[in-house]
Amino acid sequence: MKKALFSFAIAMAATALVACGGKSANNAEGEATTTEESAAATSDESPAMQLLNSVPFTPEGLQSMIKTEKDKPLTDLEYEALWLGYSKIDIDEKTLELKNTPEFKAIKEQFRDHKRPSNQDAIIEKLINSTSPQVKGMALLSYTSLFGVSSDNVTKVANVLKDEKNPFVLKKGIRTLMNELKKEEAAKFVLAQVKNENSQVRKEAAIAIGNPWSQGVPGVTEAAKELLYDKDDDVRGMMLHCVGKLYDDSFIPDLVKVLNDDSQPKMHGEAIRSLYTMWYDYPFHKHTSKAAYDATVNYLKKKPRTNNIPYWTSITETKTRAEKDYPAWKAKATYFKENEWVKLMTDIATDPNANWLGRGPAVEIIAKYGTKADVEKVKSIIQANNNDKYQSQMLSNIEKVLK
Repeated sequence: MKKALFSFAIAMAATALVACGGKSANNAEGEATTTEESAAATSDESPAMQLLNSVPFTPEGLQSMIKTEKDKPLTDLEYEALWLGYSKIDIDEKTLELKNTPEFKAIKEQFRDHKRPSNQDAIIEKLINSTSPQVKGMALLSYTSLFGVSSDNVTKVANVLKDEKNPFVLKKGIRTLMNELKKEEAAKFVLAQVKNENSQVRKEAAIAIGNPWSQGVPGVTEAAKELLYDKDDDVRGMMLHCVGKLYDDSFIPDLVKVLNDDSQPKMHGEAIRSLYTMWYDYPFHKHTSKAAYDATVNYLKKKPRTNNIPYWTSITETKTRAEKDYPAWKAKATYFKENEWVKLMTDIATDPNANWLGRGPAVEIIAKYGTKADVEKVKSIIQANNNDKYQSQMLSNIEKVLK
């Protein structure tokens, strides 16, 4: 518990992910605290809420509420009152995040500028049972850790979320458990959210499911397949974007199906990203997949090209590589021939019908995997084609690459 809370400063600064809780917790003396007692403790009559209500709910008011010097531990009352301040921040219903108001920033600033009280564990244990979704969700977030969530805390999180209905709290719960699906309780909770009526909750579930840590978990493949065909485009796009991280070739037909549908070009960018992850695996360069590579090449070769197809972001992925790991990966990825890749990028870079936002990066890729002569060849072809409406932009890009 202390280990997870220790990382809270990082979690708050990065709007980190987290969750935890239970039907009962411990107070400062280690005695059981029921949900009802915790709710009462965070009501308008609680000392911490009274302290919060004693000042205007403004950045200046919040600052005046904290009497502790900077870099010193907050008092228990100050610490709890800051947490309760989240109850006064509205939830953005579109994103299921707290609105980034001046007051929200002021609360984070006070947490950042002060150390935690020694009694922080007991306070958090109380707040995870708050009747305020904002307080409960944010308190759950404090259980994240760079080292993962302990088995005990995963169980606590799953228990406290078992009957949860509030979308904000559910989203924070998914975020907390997203790297823990190999633990049965976490998987049961996250996979159940695939059918949640709130699209933001399903979108968060897609991120957790399309995660390398979720490989091999029973039910993950079926859940990912369902989200790939979700009725909400944002959910579907997120699953298309993330599913490659499962490194499972069985998803390739689903991705190709999207790429063959010219009516949804923006989804092409998400689908192709997963294909690249499967066969190119930047920045790790560990996994390989000839089937994913072939699907990528087939899409990029499709003609006639248009401003939307291939979608411009589908061309940029190999512009960067991890030089340290690339040679070992290339030795395994025997399907990837640099000269053939340069030839394909040349075809795209010189195609006046292709989107110039993709043609420019194609030139950079040619320079990375080919030679200066290959870039000069592209330059000469474009110079000779006065019907290329992006001729000046492309030649400018080429000059930058040649320098």
